[in-house]
Amino acid sequence: MKNFASGILSTWALLLLTTGVMSAQQSQNHGQGNSPVNNQVQNQTQTQVQNQTQTQVQNQTQTMNQSMNRTQTMEQARLNKQVQSREQNQVQEKNAVKEQNQLKEQNRERFRSSLTEEQIGILQNKEMTKSQKKKAFKGSLSDEQKTMLRENNELRQQKKDQLRDGSADGAQSKQMIQNRAVTGSNAAGGNKNGQR
Repeated sequence: MKNFASGILSTWALLLLTTGVMSAQQSQNHGQGNSPVNNQVQNQTQTQVQNQTQTQVQNQTQTMNQSMNRTQTMEQARLNKQVQSREQNQVQEKNAVKEQNQLKEQNRERFRSSLTEEQIGILQNKEMTKSQKKKAFKGSLSDEQKTMLRENNELRQQKKDQLRDGSADGAQSKQMIQNRAVTGSNAAGGNKNGQR
């Protein structure tokens, strides 16, 4: 843009200089009493120079406007890409959160269905304190149930970290969900109500 502005200024300076020189020549010629033919030729030359200079100024102005329009168009396209990218990230994050919530609910249901009668009795016992229930319940958990609880806690912690960081990595979330689904289908084989 600086080049265009300096080009326009130099063109205007050339126009002013040419006009000044021609005016000086005219003054000099008038003092010498030139013929009407010479005056006509000088007037035509002066008009041609002025027209050419004006055309150059118009061309440079038009080129500068076109360049500015291209720059604005490129900037708008860049901004549109940023907005589109942000929207895509938001959709991916929402999908990842939705998948995590579904997985959490599946894990919870799978864990509930794995509880034995003894474990349900511990949880429903009204004579025990909360800490006694917790200690007795933890002592009654099978290895598969402990794995399910650990996975659910990891999932919950990872979700908290993603929300805190504001960055849900879609590929990482999908990998985690796939790993949990595989682990969940392997662990769900035994431990139905009443079984150990």
